[in-house]
Amino acid sequence: MTKSLISFGLILISTLGAIAQEFKESVQPLSTKAVNGYMYEAIKDGNGNSLITYKIPGSKKSNEVFYEEYSFDKNLSFINSKDVQEKKTQMDDYESTVYSAYVGGNTSFDVTSMKLKLSKVVATNTWNYEKQRFVVKKVISRETIKPKNDNGKVYLGYASYGSADYKKSDVFTLAKIESKEKNADDKFYVLLFNDKLEITEKPLDLNGSYTLVFCEQVAGEDVVMVFAPNKGSADVSEYVYYEFDIMGNLKNRVEFKSPASAMLLTVGYKKDGDIYFCGSSAKSSETYEEVFKEYAPIFNPGVTNGGANLADIKWQKSSEEEMDNFHLLKFTGNQLTFASTTPVTDFKDKFKTAPGDKGASPYKGSKFFVEQFTVTPSGDYLIAGQLTSSVNMGDGNTAKSYEDIVCFHFDKTGNLKAQYGLGKINTDKKSEIFSMNQKFYLSSDGKQLLWEILEVKGLKGYADFLAALAGYSSFYSLYFPRIGTIDLESSSLSAFKEMGNGKYFLRKDFTSVYDKDEKSITYIGHDEDFKKLWIGKVMIQ
Repeated sequence: MTKSLISFGLILISTLGAIAQEFKESVQPLSTKAVNGYMYEAIKDGNGNSLITYKIPGSKKSNEVFYEEYSFDKNLSFINSKDVQEKKTQMDDYESTVYSAYVGGNTSFDVTSMKLKLSKVVATNTWNYEKQRFVVKKVISRETIKPKNDNGKVYLGYASYGSADYKKSDVFTLAKIESKEKNADDKFYVLLFNDKLEITEKPLDLNGSYTLVFCEQVAGEDVVMVFAPNKGSADVSEYVYYEFDIMGNLKNRVEFKSPASAMLLTVGYKKDGDIYFCGSSAKSSETYEEVFKEYAPIFNPGVTNGGANLADIKWQKSSEEEMDNFHLLKFTGNQLTFASTTPVTDFKDKFKTAPGDKGASPYKGSKFFVEQFTVTPSGDYLIAGQLTSSVNMGDGNTAKSYEDIVCFHFDKTGNLKAQYGLGKINTDKKSEIFSMNQKFYLSSDGKQLLWEILEVKGLKGYADFLAALAGYSSFYSLYFPRIGTIDLESSSLSAFKEMGNGKYFLRKDFTSVYDKDEKSITYIGHDEDFKKLWIGKVMIQ
């Protein structure tokens, strides 16, 4: 690096209103080597200095890999840059086995099918010396079966989950067998299949005819599911909740009174051992099956929309109607702690916006994507995300779109305290097909939450250096932080600070580094030409 480049570093310091959050930003030009490479790592050392490392080009014949490291002190003053070399490593080949469950397929005969299929793929992976990573060398075997029960009946697939622990090869699958008898009920099962594709079947204790409302894997790898009784049941609001571990062992089962006969659930979370669901309902006394389609998020390789199946696509469509009520449910062990109901009209009455913001609007009951769920030390709940819809991208192609930013604030019993709204900066199609990352950071005194929103700027072109090298053009996203504060006691929202000044952007794989000791967030990004390194920092007061 030349002296003229080193001296270009710029420090900007600002504060955010009365809460006096401190912001720092610094810009440093990159060397030609770094511009022609890519960001490899961003960390903090023991002194709190930020170290940003770039993988840079080097001789292909060399037995070393080449990097350039940029360092900044706690105040984001540029320290120096230096070249770093490491010896290339050589790794032995290894054999990997991947198991999966899915439905349907790629032909017109089975693309609409929900018949469950189990797959086992064994491959040899070899070390690519030049790229310094493993690549698939050869697929040794590929085995697929269509499982049936002892009576020869086929399973219909509904959901499938696995473990990050390679020692737990069993795949957890929720399936159903349809009854061919007129007065008999369909039966749901938890299925586990091992490395030999052998099936272990565990019937669910459901007395009567039920429809799957929701199923999801939560923190700790547990699987939670909710079922609603069908028409003809004695009490169509008597729902059933289950929690299983990933090995199929039942942990909790609760029969509970749903706040609505047809309650749509769209989000499940686990926090400190408790399970939470967000839901909604319309003014209807009909059963769930009469109002909505059955939930079935299992993968189908023959259907577009991200591999969804036709049953899931129908559920998505049925859930897009505007609702009359919002519900928050909490389960603790074998007990429903609460199931609250908030009329959608209440959100308008308790709607709060950031000072100077004019683009936000109250929640009107639409389905929304939840990005963040937080429980405060006082027991309040905050749910942040975006409303969802679809957008026409041209040539008959539609994509899921992420629109208004929403944040709901409930007290410890599930009663609404406030809805916080914030208008988006970029509302073009290219930007709305990407969701915004959102996080909360608690202040030292526990009275405020710093609300971090990574706004999106969508572009069409080459997403990164490797995409450009391969000639692969696509829509891709750049991000920039917007920071505000929620006062938990007064249920108010501060003004928001936009970092990067509209010139510098983060990549989704390198967004921020949180320092819990310093109580700070450090952001790392570039200008659009990738010729300047931008680093920003906010102190959490």
